[in-house]
Amino acid sequence: MKKFSILLFSVVMFPLGINAQEQDTLKNTVEVVAETPVEVIKVDSLQHEIDRLKGLIAQYKQSETSLNGKLYDYEQTIKVQNKKIERLNSYLLFADTIVARLSNDCLRKKYDQNRVNQAMENFEKMYSPELKSKFGRLRFLLNEYGKFTQELNAIFIEAQNDKGLGNPFTGQKQALTYIDKIKNTRYYRDVYSENWTIPYLNNLIDKCFETIKVFNPKESKELHLLELMN
Repeated sequence: MKKFSILLFSVVMFPLGINAQEQDTLKNTVEVVAETPVEVIKVDSLQHEIDRLKGLIAQYKQSETSLNGKLYDYEQTIKVQNKKIERLNSYLLFADTIVARLSNDCLRKKYDQNRVNQAMENFEKMYSPELKSKFGRLRFLLNEYGKFTQELNAIFIEAQNDKGLGNPFTGQKQALTYIDKIKNTRYYRDVYSENWTIPYLNNLIDKCFETIKVFNPKESKELHLLELMN
């Protein structure tokens, strides 16, 4: 009887165990099925985002290609413009050089205020600051040309009116003092022996020295230095 009871319990419980396992399997299956649509939705959403980003990348690449083309065109335009600027600068530099030479040519002629003023105006209109700086000495000489001339002219007038030069015994010695006076002028001290001078005044001074050295009061009572300025 006891053995029969144990067997009956086993027979009854075995089906119950199978039903419990099937229930667990069914539950897991339901959960997987329930979760599957969510995962599919997530994948679809990601794929859509990937496609959208790919589209943006394609647009950016197309825009980049277009911009690169425009950039190349701009670079070519800039190169052309730079060449034009270089050519114009060379023309301006050449023009400035001509102006400087013409202004310097003014120093080869007898001082004339109008001519010197015009030369100064032309000089100030030069385009190149570098060339202006290079020819700074020219500006100085043009500015001072009138003062240098007046200083020498005063000495020439003094010699012209010096009655002591007519003395046959001391006249020649007196004439030589004017060489010292000329050498004491600002032009002679600061400019005469420099590389860049006023050619007209240098030539004038040289002629004055020659005239003074050969002056003979027995032949002439006056030292005509003013005439050398004509």
